Amino acid sequence: MIFVDAHVHIYDCFDVDFLFDSVLKNFQAAAAQQAAVQPVSFVLLLTEGAAEGWFQVMLASIAQDVRESVKISAKWTGLYSEEPGSLTVFRHESPDERLHLVGGRQVVTREKIEVLALYCIKTIADGLSLDETMHAVEQCEGVPVLPWGVGKWVGNRGRIIKRYLVAHPERTLFLGDNGGRPLFWPTPALFHFARKRGVAVLPGTDPLPLPAEAGRVGSYGFYLEEKMAHRDSPATYLRNALRSPGKKISPFGCLQSNRLFFMNQLRLRFS
Repeated sequence: MIFVDAHVHIYDCFDVDFLFDSVLKNFQAAAAQQAAVQPVSFVLLLTEGAAEGWFQVMLASIAQDVRESVKISAKWTGLYSEEPGSLTVFRHESPDERLHLVGGRQVVTREKIEVLALYCIKTIADGLSLDETMHAVEQCEGVPVLPWGVGKWVGNRGRIIKRYLVAHPERTLFLGDNGGRPLFWPTPALFHFARKRGVAVLPGTDPLPLPAEAGRVGSYGFYLEEKMAHRDSPATYLRNALRSPGKKISPFGCLQSNRLFFMNQLRLRFS
């Protein structure tokens, strides 16, 4: 089985050891809850914004030869895969317990709509129209996702996304949910609308830029009931799997408690 967190940021305030230790623990808990059939694979789909560059730094520091590995923190080692857009990390003492990291971007359009460009490590400029941004994602062979966020689909922006879903039924795209959505918040109406049109929703944690949020990564996402056939090319394999018609995408994890949601909103504003 393949477990995926589809919306991941690695902020400068994150402790890398705490981050990856938490990711492994969270994924393993999800696999146990689903009684996952071995072997299992764990994947983080990164969505770095214009001010973020952790993945690019790691790519630059890890040799292109798949047999080379580099110590990236006190506890974790990085290994470049056979494809340019992904790398693998594992604990020094447990090389068989691996996490696959796949590069991607987060872009803000002219209409102030966020777009995730999964599997795309090329820079896409902010400020393009929604149509131009989607075209740019397709040009770099990425998978476009329109992610939900607190207050980000309200009013005119929500209407723009709905019109886009109606006008472009032929495009392969997804909507995105995130584990930061509080329990009191109802399922966004656009999710129901999209599913009726055959557009799937990809869940991910979408951590906030707060140190403790590193512990949430890997706790909310989806799984596919199949094995990673090509371990050395996780990005290509998963991208092709998601593009397959009728692919069953099963969510895992829980939404955020109301108390933690309000506490995090206060922390953001006073940090």
